[in-house]
Amino acid sequence: MQQTVTVVLSVGEDRVDEFEGGFRQYELPVWQDLISREVLVRASLSRLDISTRSVKGATQYLVVAVFATEEGHHEHDNHPGFQAWNRMADQYQVGGAEAFGGDTVIQAGD
Repeated sequence: MQQTVTVVLSVGEDRVDEFEGGFRQYELPVWQDLISREVLVRASLSRLDISTRSVKGATQYLVVAVFATEEGHHEHDNHPGFQAWNRMADQYQVGGAEAFGGDTVIQAGD
């Protein structure tokens, strides 16, 4: 069964360009690797215009990853590229990250 994981990140408004650049440089290749091995089905990084928990001075992002199985989530979290990026990404955040995940029950589209 597919597993969907979402994370909301609150990045300092003055660090947005650095964060997005780092995400492209470090996390995107991890996603591409996992997609090529059919571990990751799809993933995205989106700037949030709507949030019920906005953080003052932050631009919020939604990270969505859909894994082929629950094991894929663990494979991602243990990937050396993600571990390196995760340590770097903390410096951009001005609020605590929120993570949610579980089995995908209903989906539409690709």
